[in-house]
Formats: sequence, structure tokens, C-alpha cells
Amino acid sequence: MNFSMSAQFSFVFVILFGINQVLVAQSPIPAFQFLDLNGETFTQSNLPEDQPVFIMRFDPYCEHCDTQAQWIAEAEEQFKDIHLVFVSFLDEVDAIQDFQTRHFSDTQLEHLHFLRDPDYQFEEYFGYTDESLVIYLYQPGKKSLKYFGKEQAAEILLKFL
Repeated sequence: MNFSMSAQFSFVFVILFGINQVLVAQSPIPAFQFLDLNGETFTQSNLPEDQPVFIMRFDPYCEHCDTQAQWIAEAEEQFKDIHLVFVSFLDEVDAIQDFQTRHFSDTQLEHLHFLRDPDYQFEEYFGYTDESLVIYLYQPGKKSLKYFGKEQAAEILLKFL
């Protein structure tokens, strides 16, 4: 059987992507370091061992990210015991604050964190993806549970958390 170069590349990509997804499914929250909106360092050690964690990389100008944040805000009561971490790959504090205000201005969520990634290290910590919106779910004990490369309805996320 003779495969073209593009078919061979596609095959290798699928295999590597699959291996990456298996590794994601078995790994703890990676050691990371981002900045909060006040310029303070926020790391994985700021997250509790005994509660689920939702980590989303987002773009404050992305309509898919807006949709995801809105779905979470609408299901606020169900997310109250989950640590929600939103990491923007844009280092625009005003845009991130606008996003936060737009979706969570009246929230009672105590475990809501908005972070920025000025050194573009998210992919170094969590793995490469070409999606602007990615979601990682971690169970208590900081063990990886699920990865999504697009927005998900609140009930789907909650099913895994």
C-alpha cells in the first residue's frame, strides 16, 4: 500500500493527537504560573486539593467564550463549589475586566479567578491546541478528568464535575 506524503502526515498527526489526549486524561494539573488582574502570581498551588477545578483558556473578544461564560453564569448555583479559572492569552487587563463584568458582575461565586498569560505559556503548561477556547476539568485531587476544545453547555460540564 502506497500512502501520499499528506496522508502520512495526517496519520502521524492523528496518532500524536490521540497520544496527547490520553496523556491529558491521566495527568494532574500542571505546575503553572499566571498573573491575576492585580499583577499577583497565581499558581496551581492556589487551587484546593478537595474540590473540582474548571480551567478555561479564553479570548475576551471571542463570542464562543462569551457563550461559555454566560452558560456558567446562568447555572451559577451549580458551580458554587467548583473553582473556575479563566486564563486569557491576551494581556489586556481592561478587556478581561470587561469580560468578567459582562458575565459575572452579580455573581455569588466565591471561587472565580480571572488570570492573564502575558508570556503565552498556557500551551507549554497544558499542551498545544489551535483553539482559542479550551476547557480542562479536574476532579478533586487535581487529577485530569476531561478536555474540551469548544464551548459546552453547563449541564455537560457538570456531568463530569
